[in-house]
Amino acid sequence: MENRRRTRATDRRRAVTVARHHLRLAVRGFTRHRTFTTVAVLSLALAIALNTTMYGVIDALVNPVVDMRAPEQIRFLRIFGDYHGHVDNATRTSMIRSTPFYEAAASYQQAPFPAAIEYGRRFDQTRVAVVSPNLFSVLGVHPVLGRTFVDADFTGGSEPVVVSERLRGTLFPRGEPPIGANITIDGVKHPVIGVLGRASTFPGSSADCWLMPESNAALAQIPTNIVRIRAGANEAEIERALAVLSRRLAALSGESIKDTRFALTSAVSRGQFHAGPFHYALVGAVVAVLLIACANLANLQLARGIGRSRELALRAALGASRRDIISQLLLESAVLAGAGLIGGLILTYWGTGFLRSRIPPSIADYVIAPQTSWRVLVFSVIVCMVCVVLVGLLPAIRVSRVDPNELLKAGAGTGANRGSRRQYGIMVVVEIGLSIALLSGAGIVVRTALRIRAVNPGYDIAPLSSTTVLTEPLRDTVLRTGDWSNRVLSTVRSLPDVAAATAFRYRSMDHNAVTIIDPSGASVEIPAPMASYAVVTPSYLRTLGLPVVHGRDFRAGVPLTPEVVVDQATAHALWPNSNAVGSLIKLGEFASRAPWVRVVGVVGTLEDLGAELNPAQGPLLYGTQVGPLFRTRLGAIYYLPDASDSTVVSGRRFSFTIVARAKHDPARMPIALKNAMHPLFPSAFVLSSSMEAALGITAGRASHDFVAMTFGVFAALALALAALGIYGIVAHAVAERKRELGVRIALGATARNIIGTILREGNAIALAGVAVGLYLTKDTVMWLHAFSAEGDEHDVVLFAAMAAVLFLVAVLAALIPALRATRIDPVESLRSE
Repeated sequence: MENRRRTRATDRRRAVTVARHHLRLAVRGFTRHRTFTTVAVLSLALAIALNTTMYGVIDALVNPVVDMRAPEQIRFLRIFGDYHGHVDNATRTSMIRSTPFYEAAASYQQAPFPAAIEYGRRFDQTRVAVVSPNLFSVLGVHPVLGRTFVDADFTGGSEPVVVSERLRGTLFPRGEPPIGANITIDGVKHPVIGVLGRASTFPGSSADCWLMPESNAALAQIPTNIVRIRAGANEAEIERALAVLSRRLAALSGESIKDTRFALTSAVSRGQFHAGPFHYALVGAVVAVLLIACANLANLQLARGIGRSRELALRAALGASRRDIISQLLLESAVLAGAGLIGGLILTYWGTGFLRSRIPPSIADYVIAPQTSWRVLVFSVIVCMVCVVLVGLLPAIRVSRVDPNELLKAGAGTGANRGSRRQYGIMVVVEIGLSIALLSGAGIVVRTALRIRAVNPGYDIAPLSSTTVLTEPLRDTVLRTGDWSNRVLSTVRSLPDVAAATAFRYRSMDHNAVTIIDPSGASVEIPAPMASYAVVTPSYLRTLGLPVVHGRDFRAGVPLTPEVVVDQATAHALWPNSNAVGSLIKLGEFASRAPWVRVVGVVGTLEDLGAELNPAQGPLLYGTQVGPLFRTRLGAIYYLPDASDSTVVSGRRFSFTIVARAKHDPARMPIALKNAMHPLFPSAFVLSSSMEAALGITAGRASHDFVAMTFGVFAALALALAALGIYGIVAHAVAERKRELGVRIALGATARNIIGTILREGNAIALAGVAVGLYLTKDTVMWLHAFSAEGDEHDVVLFAAMAAVLFLVAVLAALIPALRATRIDPVESLRSE
């Protein structure tokens, strides 16, 4: 027994001694070949960092982290029924408080439109949430600066606010202390009392500012919609209590129990965001980069191992077993992977912060800010282990099969290992194929981003701002067009930086048709389903800068009879063989009460790269573009009404849009317009932004630029790694065939013959990789349909261009060792053997 223990102890000491010896050999070898070591570690570090950062994105999507006390106990409360308001909010809240699962409740109401927020000369437009004073205590949220609300703030009259870290960075970019500063929200000043961290809000919430209801409101009447259930309450108990509440509410409201119910849903549940095709493309891209890096380094390790075949054969001849050789090569791969893991984690920390600061709000549905967690760390370690296996195990097994007797007998540099080069050349083919798939996807996204960046709607859009006003529901109100438009425009034109202004609203065609008088004098009714036209003021075309190509512009003042200006698309559709100017048109069916109006001018057709970019198609309402609903084969129709034109509004909202052209500072114009509308329409929703933002150009540019940058980085890295793989395999082939090439040169081979011989081997691999890549591309680009133009998934020209680019890079990578081969000294190459 004692002898056995001594034997085991001796074996352990021997294993440690051997491991130390192997480690010293590995470190000595890496120190001697610094270029190889640097390339290997950087390649692995970049691949691991990309995978870990993107996993952080997916982890944040599936497992959102929130800085709240027991987030699983927080529920959203929704109440259905009692649509006539027979039961007030105080009664509803008392009903919730009477349940056995109740612990606390609060109110959270996010405004539907962004608010204009200013501090000094800095400003932003973001969403504001009106909350009860106890919201943050119910959530268990702690601010990173200052404090949150207390009950005394509601009655104190100071109307304080809490802001997010993002808004703090916008309004106080130079590190100014935000606590105590007075910011202006829609023209009203509020003192800042606290700053909330990024994880202290509901996942998916876009609010950046929180304030309390006006102090003249009764807290008891604020609707309760956030409930914290007590610890230990089971779902069956909650469902039974909600069923009882539903029956009580139905009895109090006098409505059917079928239409009345209370519902609780988790506010921070896992899986509330779902991965889509874009996320699969993202994961596929980073995994492809990892595989390319691993295949590349496996090739280099294999080439390096075969280059060291004499050394390994000598060690085998001196008694080293195959296991010792595999252990040595695996240990070297583990050292490389460990260094790559450390570098990858450092780059991940940097990349996470960089990505978090670059994610635009327009892409928040696709990419959530990456988070660091134990899952991310475990993932990085698993990736590192995969790298060790891929980079070290396969090459180690391949090299360890070498027969030392044959190696020592045959020598090196004869080109005898052509079969082995073919085997590990397959990995280069795969990495080139993956690189082409990434390049094609990146090319499509980049081209779409460039197309959106270069969009030109047909007029000078930069100085323009758009403001949509949606009034409270009106009852039996007659609104004369001249009255409301003159009132609004006189206010807007009084602003100091306004050079020109116009107002317009949209009106549907009567009975979804238009009627014209054809050249023969007959009335022709043309169906126009879901079509609309813009009711404008006389300054509309001049404010937007739309050029009149035929006829004239609207004249200043109110016309005696209505007038119409159409664009060239409408003129061609309605009067294909005659001049539209002077023609009569009725914006409705023949039997409708719409008046006959005369066309006085034709303007150029606005460039349409999508309905969201065409301002003639409709204003922004509730954050969605109305325009696409009205797209027909007709283009834009601008209608200037006479003095009798009016609109009857009964039980619904009235909306219109203002467009203003700034003289000097268009960036501040949206806030100036928003503040000007509040005194005129105190209870209205006002959405104000630059015209580029209103048409979706700004959001489209931001989202496509971000995606193009992301996939561009992936593609550039994949291209560089593929080039390195070609270079490595060709350089190794040159070193392996050094004696053969020396003999050829001695027998009279020219530099062109040598270069052609070397390039043929590299080109064959590159062409095989191109074929594999083109096959993979057809599936890759389908995942990026949300960020590519329609039809790009079949763009053969683009795919061929990407294949040509990679083939050219592969040729250049192979050319470097080929040129070196022409400088081989035949005497030295033969003497060295």
